[in-house]
Amino acid sequence: MRSGPVAEVAVAEVAVTTAGELAQVALMLLPGALIVFLGFNAGGFFPGTPAVAAVVVTQILLVRIVQARHPFEGLAPITLTGIAALGLYGAMTLASALWSHSTGRALIEWDRVWLYLLVFILFGTIRASEANIRWLIRGLLLGASIVCVSGLLTRVLPHVWHTAPDVSNQRLSYPVTYWNTLGLLATLGIVLAFHLTCELGERRSVRVLAAAVLPLLAATLFFTFSRGAIAAGAVGLLAYVLVARPRALASGALAVAPATGILIVVAYRANLLDTRNPTTPAAVSQGHRVALAAGICVLACAGLRAVLSHVLDPRLRHGTGLRLSPRSRRGALSAAALLALVAVFALGVPHALAGDWKRFMSGAPTKGANGDLRLRLSDPSNDGRTDLWRVALSGYGASPLHGGGAGTYQIAWDRSRPRFVYTINAHSLYLQAMDELGLPGVLLLLALVGVVVLGLAARARGSQRAMYAALLALALVWAAHAGVDWDWEMPVVTIGFFAAAGLALGARRGGGGGWVPTGNTRMTLGLACLATLVLPVSIIGSQSKLGEAERALYASNCAAAAPAALSSIGWLDVRSEPYEVVGFCDLGRGLPRLGVAAMQQAVSRDPRSWEVHYGLAIAEASAGIDPRASVELSLRMNPLEPLTREAAKELRGSSPTAWVRQAATVRAHALASNDLSIVPS
Repeated sequence: MRSGPVAEVAVAEVAVTTAGELAQVALMLLPGALIVFLGFNAGGFFPGTPAVAAVVVTQILLVRIVQARHPFEGLAPITLTGIAALGLYGAMTLASALWSHSTGRALIEWDRVWLYLLVFILFGTIRASEANIRWLIRGLLLGASIVCVSGLLTRVLPHVWHTAPDVSNQRLSYPVTYWNTLGLLATLGIVLAFHLTCELGERRSVRVLAAAVLPLLAATLFFTFSRGAIAAGAVGLLAYVLVARPRALASGALAVAPATGILIVVAYRANLLDTRNPTTPAAVSQGHRVALAAGICVLACAGLRAVLSHVLDPRLRHGTGLRLSPRSRRGALSAAALLALVAVFALGVPHALAGDWKRFMSGAPTKGANGDLRLRLSDPSNDGRTDLWRVALSGYGASPLHGGGAGTYQIAWDRSRPRFVYTINAHSLYLQAMDELGLPGVLLLLALVGVVVLGLAARARGSQRAMYAALLALALVWAAHAGVDWDWEMPVVTIGFFAAAGLALGARRGGGGGWVPTGNTRMTLGLACLATLVLPVSIIGSQSKLGEAERALYASNCAAAAPAALSSIGWLDVRSEPYEVVGFCDLGRGLPRLGVAAMQQAVSRDPRSWEVHYGLAIAEASAGIDPRASVELSLRMNPLEPLTREAAKELRGSSPTAWVRQAATVRAHALASNDLSIVPS
């Protein structure tokens, strides 16, 4: 009589447990899925995309708060420290609108920080179990592999996977649109794949699949010709090997190194694939050879890893291989270090490094920039980054306590750049933080990165050493590369850093003090989550309509552009770009007075931007109003800009008739250029 109900209860408990485990696995795969979404949306660079991701993460966090019995079981003091540092950085980003007088720029920058903070909080609340970390690593590798292999296919099989003609062809950048970001994503994937194939605690199928994908990631990295990503990858792999000391290092390396090396040699010899037109018949033929070699190498890595998992891994698992005593290991390491030191001086490495450092800091153009890109792989030049960094340091010196404001580096660069190069970012997270948010901003960032790196290093011991070492290597790669590029602005390579940090630094034995929130507390937190959706949704609506307006404007369709721009303003009335679109449309429709009013609204929302004063000058000239003060101001803000120079020349007269006559020409040249922020992305 009792067996029936008891059995039903047991089955129900098993079903609930299985459903819970599946939900947990799905949650661990979320960062990988977001990498795929961001990767195929310009890496998440443009406003709107990070907001969409933030909405998704917020909803998941809301469900966890409402439904999970212990929604904060993973929170640990070190996690809270990192969250606090990032939260304060976000708060300062928002507050910087008070002194930058550009609320729109601050909100766009904050939206990205908000996404990172949400990911950090969500994964920080989850218990750092071994299974959770394994699935997170697998998901990150899967997401990176999908994006990277898709990009590689467009290079070696261009007739199978076409790309838009405006995608930069010379260096592989599809689908994230920036080659260095794609290179870093491939590097992060290589580190994780190498870990999975060398980790005896992983399933055999995972070790084989990780080995199979590694040569494809290496080929993707090669075709980006990203020296920073390659160097960061070398550091990451070395750190992983030294910290993790994986038992299957020998079998993993034997499985992947030969075939990967062969594929890189084949790719190196395909010299027509690194030109501006890699789709010529000869280049396509080379691409087919690389694709064939890639297929063979994938099969070779997978097959050899499968064989070694049967032949060599069991011996490594039980420690039947060669084992040295501690004294012998110390002696071997000392001898190796001495030999390495002798070799370094014998080969003249210090002298060579001094020369490389001098060329690196010179800011000289990189070799092969307009020719054979393979030359850049051995060139230590920083490709002009020195000038970018000097401008950032100059901005910091002018306002060390709070900087110029979030998102304003472009303004500083336009004003002080020594050469005409269009850029938005300082190509260094830390120096840009110094320029935009001063000393407090960079200290908060350093505290955040330090907490993550030191926390992961402290946990890379014991039976889970290899997993934490892999995440430590991932963090080191990202933190180092972010110092020489704009990875912060590309969530596709940054979101994994915060997901890994949140999970790996959390409590491993169901922490959180065992706190079970009451119903009222859950409701309050849930309503707070819902409230935070307002701004991301507003940014999504604003950016969507702004994109429509920009495309219509440049298609000479102001009948569609103006309403879309007004709708963008309705979603978020703090950005200058929609008002610029309205102003240019008013001028095109012969309504110069309305154009002046719209451009004045743009100036009020971003008064330190040369572009809005330049637009106002065109509107004033069209209305017969003296534009020379606005022209002079825009010229001072951007003295090397051809548009401001032309405006100063064309509108220098003193006759309203001449201003009106020349305004049409200046407006036409403005909309024909690519130097305005309202150019469709």
